[in-house]
Amino acid sequence: MELMHHYANVVSKEALLTREGISMIWREYIPKEALKHSFLLHGLLAFSALNLADLNRNSSEVATRYLAVCDKHQAVAIAALRDALDGNVTAENSGALFALAAIIKISSMARSCAKANARPFAHLFSIDEISEVILLGRGMREVTALTYPYVVDTPIALMFKFNAIEDSQANVVSLPAAVLSHFADLHAMLDKYHQQTPVVPSLTESNKIDDVLSWCHAALTDLESIYLNIRYWTRHGGLESGHVWRWPATLETKFTHLISARYGPALVLVGHFAAATVCLKKAWYVRDWGAYAFEGISQALEGDDEMHRWLDWPREQMKSEMRIVLD
Repeated sequence: MELMHHYANVVSKEALLTREGISMIWREYIPKEALKHSFLLHGLLAFSALNLADLNRNSSEVATRYLAVCDKHQAVAIAALRDALDGNVTAENSGALFALAAIIKISSMARSCAKANARPFAHLFSIDEISEVILLGRGMREVTALTYPYVVDTPIALMFKFNAIEDSQANVVSLPAAVLSHFADLHAMLDKYHQQTPVVPSLTESNKIDDVLSWCHAALTDLESIYLNIRYWTRHGGLESGHVWRWPATLETKFTHLISARYGPALVLVGHFAAATVCLKKAWYVRDWGAYAFEGISQALEGDDEMHRWLDWPREQMKSEMRIVLD
């Protein structure tokens, strides 16, 4: 009862960085669906517990207790999600499945931050923790694809609108020359590193080095569009978390393997993504994710001077809260 009461009276009214129409979906439509589908209810309860852990972040004992409650409900929700996706997506349960996928994605960010906050030592993410969140974001895109044919005629459909810049608006805004120049330098860095590095540690022979270069260039191109999203939506209607966090969903699944393998250029790109997330500080569930991820990446690259220096630029942007993009 405590968790559902907290969701209804606090979490659903917290800053989720969404338009009012979507906020209404979180406040009204999704709770109603949760009453019909227990797996979604468990997802909401887990999310509520995470918010309570965040609110009690200065008390490690209390925060840890709520994290344990979160994990209990999350395990039930994920098990049910897997079962439902095993050929059991229907018009009746599609809205609840889509909502649960969105909640699991958000919860993965919030849980990472809550766990880091509860630690008595340095607050940062390991590379494995970063990779897990990004891989999960990629996986939830598959859930979206499965449910899309059914939810287009439900209130959920509003969540699909305005997540990218429309073609008619493509020439309305562009990134500053200094940002474009830096991204051009990053592309050149990828090419140079590719020429100097004949193999990628921890990857099988089937993953050719040319494929690795292609994945990195594609990830960087998509990351540039995220920076453009930040600039555009801040000026036109308000920046939402989905405008930034759609990047993990665009990645090749194998690119996440490069992150796990501690492949320098991949970590540098994730560091630039982490910097971009500081624009979302009003969203409690992702408030600290960028700072903690960036610190973990910085430590992972400490023995690689060539790659580590590429973190200087995003570090400066984090300090200025991305003014170079926003101004």
